[in-house]
Amino acid sequence: MISSKLSHITKTMKSSMIREMVASTRGIEGLISFAGGFPSPKTFPSEIMSKLYAQTLVEDGSSVLQYGASEGDPLFKQELLKWEGYDLDPSEMLITAGSTNAIYYMTRALVDPGDVIICEAPSFLGSLVAFEASGAELVGIPLDNEGIDLNKLQEKVEALQKANRKVKFIYTIPDFHNPAGLTMSLQRRKDLIEYAIAARIPILEDNPYSRLRFSGESLPTLFKLARMEYGNNEVVTEVVSFSKILGPGMRLAFAKGNRVLIERMCSWQQKVNIAPDNVSQRVAARFLAEGYMEPHIQKCCDFYRPYLNAMLNAMAKYLPPYIQYVKPEGGIFTWLRLPEDMNADELFEIAKAHKVTFIPGSKFYPTGQEKFNALRLNFSYSSLEQIEVGLESLGRMMEEFYT
Repeated sequence: MISSKLSHITKTMKSSMIREMVASTRGIEGLISFAGGFPSPKTFPSEIMSKLYAQTLVEDGSSVLQYGASEGDPLFKQELLKWEGYDLDPSEMLITAGSTNAIYYMTRALVDPGDVIICEAPSFLGSLVAFEASGAELVGIPLDNEGIDLNKLQEKVEALQKANRKVKFIYTIPDFHNPAGLTMSLQRRKDLIEYAIAARIPILEDNPYSRLRFSGESLPTLFKLARMEYGNNEVVTEVVSFSKILGPGMRLAFAKGNRVLIERMCSWQQKVNIAPDNVSQRVAARFLAEGYMEPHIQKCCDFYRPYLNAMLNAMAKYLPPYIQYVKPEGGIFTWLRLPEDMNADELFEIAKAHKVTFIPGSKFYPTGQEKFNALRLNFSYSSLEQIEVGLESLGRMMEEFYT
Protein backbone atom coordinates (compact mmCIF):
# COMPACT_ATOMS: atom_id res chain seq x y z
CA MET A 1 0.00 0.00 0.00
CA ILE A 2 2.72 2.48 1.01
CA SER A 3 4.81 2.02 -2.12
CA SER A 4 1.84 2.95 -4.28
CA LYS A 5 1.38 6.18 -2.31
CA LEU A 6 4.94 7.50 -2.62
CA SER A 7 5.30 10.87 -4.32
CA HIS A 8 6.84 11.07 -7.76
CA ILE A 9 9.87 12.93 -6.41
CA THR A 10 10.38 10.31 -3.69
CA LYS A 11 10.18 7.49 -6.21
CA THR A 12 12.75 9.07 -8.50
CA MET A 13 14.99 10.65 -5.84
CA LYS A 14 18.59 9.48 -5.81
CA SER A 15 20.32 8.46 -2.61
CA SER A 16 23.93 9.38 -1.91
CA MET A 17 25.98 7.04 -4.08
CA ILE A 18 29.06 7.96 -2.06
CA ARG A 19 27.51 6.77 1.19
CA GLU A 20 26.36 3.58 -0.51
CA MET A 21 29.82 2.94 -1.95
CA VAL A 22 31.49 3.58 1.39
CA ALA A 23 28.95 1.27 3.06
CA SER A 24 29.68 -1.46 0.49
CA THR A 25 33.30 -1.57 1.63
CA ARG A 26 32.62 -1.39 5.36
CA GLY A 27 33.93 -4.39 7.25
CA ILE A 28 36.61 -5.33 4.71
CA GLU A 29 39.60 -6.28 6.86
CA GLY A 30 42.75 -4.36 6.02
CA LEU A 31 40.94 -1.90 3.74
CA ILE A 32 42.73 1.33 2.84
CA SER A 33 40.02 3.86 2.08
CA PHE A 34 40.50 7.17 0.31
CA ALA A 35 36.76 7.27 -0.36
CA GLY A 36 34.94 9.20 2.35
CA GLY A 37 35.05 12.87 3.20
CA PHE A 38 35.69 12.33 6.89
CA PRO A 39 37.88 14.73 8.87
CA SER A 40 40.39 13.07 11.15
CA PRO A 41 39.04 12.50 14.68
CA LYS A 42 42.49 13.57 15.87
CA THR A 43 41.58 17.14 14.91
CA PHE A 44 38.40 17.25 16.99
CA PRO A 45 38.77 19.65 19.98
CA SER A 46 37.19 17.07 22.29
CA GLU A 47 38.77 18.21 25.55
CA ILE A 48 37.84 21.85 25.08
CA MET A 49 34.37 20.93 23.85
CA SER A 50 33.66 18.67 26.81
CA LYS A 51 34.45 21.58 29.13
CA LEU A 52 32.33 24.03 27.13
CA TYR A 53 29.37 21.65 26.90
CA ALA A 54 29.43 21.22 30.67
CA GLN A 55 29.68 24.98 31.28
CA THR A 56 26.89 25.66 28.81
CA LEU A 57 24.48 23.19 30.39
CA VAL A 58 25.26 24.38 33.92
CA GLU A 59 25.09 28.10 33.19
CA ASP A 60 22.63 28.27 30.27
CA GLY A 61 20.74 24.99 30.53
CA SER A 62 17.34 26.50 31.23
CA SER A 63 17.48 28.44 27.96
CA VAL A 64 19.49 26.24 25.57
CA LEU A 65 17.48 23.10 26.35
CA GLN A 66 14.32 24.99 25.46
CA TYR A 67 12.99 25.62 21.93
CA GLY A 68 15.23 28.10 20.18
CA ALA A 69 14.91 30.77 17.52
CA SER A 70 14.45 29.41 14.01
CA GLU A 71 16.94 31.94 12.65
CA GLY A 72 19.62 30.86 15.14
CA ASP A 73 20.99 31.80 18.54
CA PRO A 74 21.59 35.60 18.71
CA LEU A 75 24.75 35.12 20.80
CA PHE A 76 26.20 32.71 18.25
CA LYS A 77 25.42 35.12 15.42
CA GLN A 78 27.11 37.92 17.35
CA GLU A 79 30.29 35.87 17.78
CA LEU A 80 30.24 34.75 14.15
CA LEU A 81 30.01 38.31 12.89
CA LYS A 82 32.92 39.35 15.11
CA TRP A 83 34.97 36.34 13.97
CA GLU A 84 34.34 36.97 10.29
CA GLY A 85 34.77 40.72 10.57
CA TYR A 86 31.62 41.56 8.60
CA ASP A 87 29.40 44.55 9.21
CA LEU A 88 26.23 42.57 8.57
CA ASP A 89 22.84 42.82 10.15
CA PRO A 90 22.02 39.58 12.05
CA SER A 91 18.91 39.28 9.85
CA GLU A 92 21.29 38.58 6.93
CA MET A 93 22.49 35.38 8.62
CA LEU A 94 20.79 32.03 9.22
CA ILE A 95 22.18 29.24 11.41
CA THR A 96 21.38 25.76 10.12
CA ALA A 97 21.85 22.12 11.09
CA GLY A 98 24.68 21.51 8.64
CA SER A 99 25.41 23.13 5.29
CA THR A 100 23.26 20.77 3.21
CA ASN A 101 20.19 22.06 5.04
CA ALA A 102 21.13 25.64 4.17
CA ILE A 103 21.63 24.65 0.53
CA TYR A 104 18.30 22.83 0.53
CA TYR A 105 16.47 25.82 2.05
CA MET A 106 17.85 28.20 -0.57
CA THR A 107 16.85 25.76 -3.28
CA ARG A 108 13.32 25.44 -1.93
CA ALA A 109 13.07 29.23 -1.58
CA LEU A 110 13.97 29.85 -5.23
CA VAL A 111 13.28 26.79 -7.33
CA ASP A 112 10.06 25.49 -8.85
CA PRO A 113 10.01 22.06 -10.53
CA GLY A 114 11.55 22.34 -13.97
CA ASP A 115 13.70 25.38 -13.16
CA VAL A 116 17.41 25.19 -13.95
CA ILE A 117 20.33 25.24 -11.52
CA ILE A 118 23.78 25.72 -13.01
CA CYS A 119 26.48 23.70 -11.25
CA GLU A 120 30.11 22.90 -11.83
CA ALA A 121 30.84 19.56 -13.44
CA PRO A 122 32.06 17.80 -11.38
CA SER A 123 30.42 19.02 -8.17
CA PHE A 124 29.54 17.89 -4.64
CA LEU A 125 27.10 14.99 -4.86
CA GLY A 126 25.25 15.91 -1.66
CA SER A 127 24.17 19.21 -3.18
CA LEU A 128 23.30 17.65 -6.54
CA VAL A 129 20.99 15.19 -4.78
CA ALA A 130 19.32 18.03 -2.84
CA PHE A 131 18.83 20.03 -6.06
CA GLU A 132 17.33 17.09 -7.92
CA ALA A 133 14.99 16.37 -5.00
CA SER A 134 13.49 19.84 -5.51
CA GLY A 135 12.57 18.98 -9.09
CA ALA A 136 15.28 21.19 -10.59
CA GLU A 137 17.07 20.41 -13.82
CA LEU A 138 20.84 20.49 -13.33
CA VAL A 139 23.12 21.79 -16.06
CA GLY A 140 26.80 21.10 -15.51
CA ILE A 141 29.54 23.49 -16.66
CA PRO A 142 33.09 22.09 -16.89
CA LEU A 143 36.00 23.35 -14.83
CA ASP A 144 39.38 24.49 -16.07
CA ASN A 145 42.46 25.19 -13.95
CA GLU A 146 41.01 28.48 -12.66
CA GLY A 147 37.48 27.35 -11.86
CA ILE A 148 34.17 27.27 -13.70
CA ASP A 149 34.56 27.85 -17.46
CA LEU A 150 32.89 31.22 -18.00
CA ASN A 151 32.74 30.96 -21.79
CA LYS A 152 30.85 27.68 -21.58
CA LEU A 153 28.70 29.11 -18.77
CA GLN A 154 27.67 32.07 -20.90
CA GLU A 155 26.96 29.89 -23.94
CA LYS A 156 24.80 27.53 -21.90
CA VAL A 157 22.84 30.30 -20.19
CA GLU A 158 22.14 32.01 -23.52
CA ALA A 159 20.88 28.73 -24.97
CA LEU A 160 18.65 28.13 -21.94
CA GLN A 161 17.21 31.63 -22.08
CA LYS A 162 16.45 31.29 -25.80
CA ALA A 163 14.52 28.14 -24.88
CA ASN A 164 12.59 30.17 -22.25
CA ARG A 165 14.10 28.21 -19.38
CA LYS A 166 14.41 29.84 -15.95
CA VAL A 167 17.96 29.74 -14.55
CA LYS A 168 17.56 30.25 -10.80
CA PHE A 169 21.16 30.25 -9.55
CA ILE A 170 24.76 29.15 -10.08
CA TYR A 171 26.22 26.74 -7.51
CA THR A 172 29.98 26.88 -6.96
CA ILE A 173 32.65 25.66 -4.51
CA PRO A 174 35.49 28.15 -5.05
CA ASP A 175 37.97 26.98 -2.39
CA PHE A 176 39.55 23.51 -2.42
CA HIS A 177 36.72 22.21 -4.52
CA ASN A 178 34.93 18.97 -3.69
CA PRO A 179 35.75 16.81 -5.59
CA ALA A 180 38.20 18.60 -7.90
CA GLY A 181 40.56 19.99 -5.24
CA LEU A 182 41.23 23.21 -7.15
CA THR A 183 40.77 26.80 -6.00
CA MET A 184 39.12 29.44 -8.18
CA SER A 185 41.54 32.22 -9.12
CA LEU A 186 40.92 35.77 -7.93
CA GLN A 187 40.34 37.01 -11.47
CA ARG A 188 37.86 34.21 -12.17
CA ARG A 189 35.97 35.11 -8.99
CA LYS A 190 35.65 38.71 -10.12
CA ASP A 191 34.67 37.70 -13.64
CA LEU A 192 32.01 35.31 -12.32
CA ILE A 193 30.53 37.98 -10.04
CA GLU A 194 30.47 40.55 -12.85
CA TYR A 195 28.78 38.05 -15.16
CA ALA A 196 26.21 37.06 -12.53
CA ILE A 197 25.36 40.69 -11.80
CA ALA A 198 24.97 41.50 -15.50
CA ALA A 199 22.92 38.34 -16.15
CA ARG A 200 20.89 38.78 -12.93
CA ILE A 201 21.61 35.22 -11.82
CA PRO A 202 22.31 34.65 -8.09
CA ILE A 203 25.31 32.63 -6.91
CA LEU A 204 25.27 30.02 -4.15
CA GLU A 205 28.80 29.82 -2.73
CA ASP A 206 29.49 26.61 -0.79
CA ASN A 207 32.39 27.16 1.62
CA PRO A 208 33.29 24.18 3.82
CA TYR A 209 37.05 24.25 3.29
CA SER A 210 38.50 27.74 2.76
CA ARG A 211 39.98 27.99 6.27
CA LEU A 212 41.80 24.67 5.82
CA ARG A 213 44.60 26.29 3.81
CA PHE A 214 48.04 24.75 4.29
CA SER A 215 50.06 26.90 1.89
CA GLY A 216 49.68 29.86 -0.47
CA GLU A 217 47.65 33.03 0.01
CA SER A 218 44.03 33.10 1.09
CA LEU A 219 41.58 34.56 -1.41
CA PRO A 220 38.46 36.59 -0.58
CA THR A 221 35.20 34.71 -0.85
CA LEU A 222 32.75 35.55 -3.58
CA PHE A 223 30.43 36.90 -0.88
CA LYS A 224 33.09 39.30 0.39
CA LEU A 225 34.08 40.44 -3.10
CA ALA A 226 30.48 41.07 -4.10
CA ARG A 227 29.80 43.13 -0.98
CA MET A 228 33.09 44.99 -0.63
CA GLU A 229 34.21 45.56 -4.23
CA TYR A 230 30.91 45.58 -6.12
CA GLY A 231 28.59 46.98 -3.45
CA ASN A 232 26.10 44.21 -4.20
CA ASN A 233 24.24 42.50 -1.35
CA GLU A 234 22.02 40.29 -3.49
CA VAL A 235 24.12 38.33 -5.95
CA VAL A 236 26.00 35.96 -3.59
CA THR A 237 24.71 33.77 -0.77
CA GLU A 238 27.51 32.02 1.11
CA VAL A 239 27.11 28.84 3.14
CA VAL A 240 29.84 28.07 5.71
CA SER A 241 30.19 24.70 7.43
CA PHE A 242 31.90 23.77 10.69
CA SER A 243 31.91 20.05 9.84
CA LYS A 244 35.56 19.96 8.77
CA ILE A 245 36.67 22.31 11.57
CA LEU A 246 34.84 21.37 14.78
CA GLY A 247 33.34 18.03 13.73
CA PRO A 248 30.48 16.93 11.49
CA GLY A 249 28.56 15.48 14.43
CA MET A 250 27.76 18.99 15.69
CA ARG A 251 25.69 19.61 12.51
CA LEU A 252 26.49 23.29 12.48
CA ALA A 253 26.61 25.76 9.59
CA PHE A 254 25.42 29.22 8.65
CA ALA A 255 24.30 31.10 5.57
CA LYS A 256 24.88 34.78 4.78
CA GLY A 257 22.92 36.63 2.16
CA ASN A 258 20.26 39.12 1.22
CA ARG A 259 17.76 39.66 4.03
CA VAL A 260 14.72 38.76 1.92
CA LEU A 261 16.24 35.44 0.85
CA ILE A 262 17.48 34.63 4.35
CA GLU A 263 13.98 35.23 5.72
CA ARG A 264 12.48 32.84 3.16
CA MET A 265 15.16 30.24 3.94
CA CYS A 266 14.30 30.63 7.62
CA SER A 267 10.65 29.93 6.78
CA TRP A 268 11.73 26.62 5.29
CA GLN A 269 13.81 25.86 8.38
CA GLN A 270 10.73 26.45 10.54
CA LYS A 271 8.87 23.85 8.52
CA VAL A 272 11.63 21.24 8.22
CA ASN A 273 13.79 21.57 11.31
CA ILE A 274 12.02 24.09 13.60
CA ALA A 275 15.41 25.39 14.78
CA PRO A 276 19.07 24.36 14.83
CA ASP A 277 20.57 22.69 17.91
CA ASN A 278 20.62 25.29 20.70
CA VAL A 279 23.29 23.56 22.76
CA SER A 280 25.77 23.18 19.89
CA GLN A 281 25.25 26.79 18.87
CA ARG A 282 25.96 28.12 22.34
CA VAL A 283 29.00 25.86 22.73
CA ALA A 284 30.37 27.10 19.40
CA ALA A 285 29.66 30.68 20.53
CA ARG A 286 31.76 30.09 23.65
CA PHE A 287 34.47 28.46 21.54
CA LEU A 288 34.68 31.65 19.49
CA ALA A 289 34.31 34.08 22.41
CA GLU A 290 37.08 32.45 24.42
CA GLY A 291 39.54 32.63 21.53
CA TYR A 292 39.84 28.94 20.72
CA MET A 293 38.86 29.05 17.05
CA GLU A 294 41.91 30.49 15.30
CA PRO A 295 44.49 28.39 17.21
CA HIS A 296 42.35 25.33 16.57
CA ILE A 297 42.14 26.00 12.83
CA GLN A 298 45.93 26.45 12.74
CA LYS A 299 46.27 23.14 14.57
CA CYS A 300 44.05 21.45 11.95
CA CYS A 301 46.11 22.89 9.11
CA ASP A 302 49.37 21.81 10.75
CA PHE A 303 47.94 18.33 11.24
CA TYR A 304 46.70 17.85 7.67
CA ARG A 305 49.66 19.41 5.83
CA PRO A 306 51.94 16.33 6.05
CA TYR A 307 49.08 14.08 4.93
CA LEU A 308 48.52 16.13 1.78
CA ASN A 309 52.27 16.20 1.15
CA ALA A 310 52.47 12.44 1.65
CA MET A 311 49.69 11.87 -0.89
CA LEU A 312 51.22 14.23 -3.46
CA ASN A 313 54.64 12.60 -3.02
CA ALA A 314 53.17 9.11 -3.31
CA MET A 315 51.22 10.04 -6.45
CA ALA A 316 54.38 11.44 -8.04
CA LYS A 317 56.25 8.27 -7.11
CA TYR A 318 53.72 5.57 -7.96
CA LEU A 319 51.12 6.77 -10.46
CA PRO A 320 51.64 6.11 -14.18
CA PRO A 321 52.79 9.17 -16.19
CA TYR A 322 49.49 9.35 -18.08
CA ILE A 323 47.56 10.11 -14.86
CA GLN A 324 47.09 13.85 -14.21
CA TYR A 325 46.24 15.15 -10.77
CA VAL A 326 45.44 18.36 -8.91
CA LYS A 327 47.90 19.67 -6.30
CA PRO A 328 45.65 21.44 -3.80
CA GLU A 329 46.92 23.93 -1.23
CA GLY A 330 44.35 22.84 1.34
CA GLY A 331 41.01 21.12 1.87
CA ILE A 332 40.81 17.34 2.12
CA PHE A 333 40.62 16.06 -1.48
CA THR A 334 42.60 15.71 -4.65
CA TRP A 335 41.33 14.77 -8.12
CA LEU A 336 42.87 12.39 -10.62
CA ARG A 337 42.20 12.65 -14.35
CA LEU A 338 42.61 9.40 -16.28
CA PRO A 339 42.95 8.85 -20.03
CA GLU A 340 39.64 9.27 -21.89
CA ASP A 341 39.28 5.53 -22.46
CA MET A 342 40.01 4.55 -18.84
CA ASN A 343 36.92 3.91 -16.71
CA ALA A 344 37.24 4.73 -13.00
CA ASP A 345 34.01 2.84 -12.16
CA GLU A 346 35.59 -0.37 -13.47
CA LEU A 347 38.85 0.45 -11.70
CA PHE A 348 36.92 0.90 -8.45
CA GLU A 349 35.78 -2.75 -8.50
CA ILE A 350 39.31 -3.96 -9.13
CA ALA A 351 40.74 -1.73 -6.42
CA LYS A 352 38.08 -2.83 -3.91
CA ALA A 353 39.08 -6.43 -4.49
CA HIS A 354 42.64 -5.39 -3.61
CA LYS A 355 41.46 -3.53 -0.48
CA VAL A 356 41.92 0.03 -1.75
CA THR A 357 38.93 2.32 -2.35
CA PHE A 358 38.20 5.76 -3.76
CA ILE A 359 35.16 7.48 -5.27
CA PRO A 360 34.82 7.28 -9.07
CA GLY A 361 34.43 10.68 -10.69
CA SER A 362 31.16 9.79 -12.39
CA LYS A 363 29.36 10.12 -9.04
CA PHE A 364 29.96 13.89 -9.03
CA TYR A 365 28.01 14.79 -12.17
CA PRO A 366 24.33 15.51 -12.75
CA THR A 367 22.30 12.55 -13.94
CA GLY A 368 22.92 11.88 -17.62
CA GLN A 369 26.02 14.13 -17.77
CA GLU A 370 28.53 11.72 -16.22
CA LYS A 371 32.18 11.41 -17.18
CA PHE A 372 34.02 8.24 -16.23
CA ASN A 373 37.71 9.04 -16.54
CA ALA A 374 38.39 10.64 -13.14
CA LEU A 375 38.40 9.79 -9.45
CA ARG A 376 38.55 11.52 -6.06
CA LEU A 377 41.02 10.73 -3.30
CA ASN A 378 40.66 11.85 0.32
CA PHE A 379 43.83 12.32 2.39
CA SER A 380 42.41 13.44 5.75
CA TYR A 381 41.40 10.08 7.23
CA SER A 382 44.08 7.51 6.35
CA SER A 383 47.40 7.13 8.14
CA LEU A 384 50.66 8.22 6.49
CA GLU A 385 51.60 4.57 6.08
CA GLN A 386 48.24 3.77 4.48
CA ILE A 387 48.69 6.64 2.02
CA GLU A 388 52.06 5.26 0.93
CA VAL A 389 50.92 1.64 0.67
CA GLY A 390 47.55 2.51 -0.88
CA LEU A 391 48.98 4.75 -3.62
CA GLU A 392 51.64 2.20 -4.49
CA SER A 393 48.94 -0.45 -4.86
CA LEU A 394 46.65 1.89 -6.81
CA GLY A 395 49.42 2.85 -9.22
CA ARG A 396 50.21 -0.79 -9.87
CA MET A 397 46.54 -1.58 -10.50
CA MET A 398 46.26 1.34 -12.93
CA GLU A 399 49.20 0.04 -14.94
CA GLU A 400 47.73 -3.45 -15.10
CA PHE A 401 44.22 -2.20 -15.83
CA TYR A 402 45.30 0.07 -18.70
CA THR A 403 47.68 -2.30 -20.48
